[in-house]
Amino acid sequence: MEHTRVSSKGQMIIPKRVRQALGLKQGTELAVELLPEGGFAARPKATDRVAQVRSLAGMLAHRGKRMSPARERAAIMAAVLGEDERSKRTARRRS
Repeated sequence: MEHTRVSSKGQMIIPKRVRQALGLKQGTELAVELLPEGGFAARPKATDRVAQVRSLAGMLAHRGKRMSPARERAAIMAAVLGEDERSKRTARRRS
């Protein structure tokens, strides 16, 4: 478990190891929510995950038929949600 402090302005530094594990970069937007048992959780906004997946587009050669934009969006969202589930399982195992 990592520890950090809150500044007088309400800011906190996310430890480097955590930022690297989550792929957080400067400017990444986080969704913050209060937890019922106390405390809070901060997660990268879903739109940031979609942007990450889109940034990979075109890196690999593709010889097949091009997808329609709607089908491409559905495939990207499926990949993002699958990665979210893997991240949640990993987090549960570590806690």
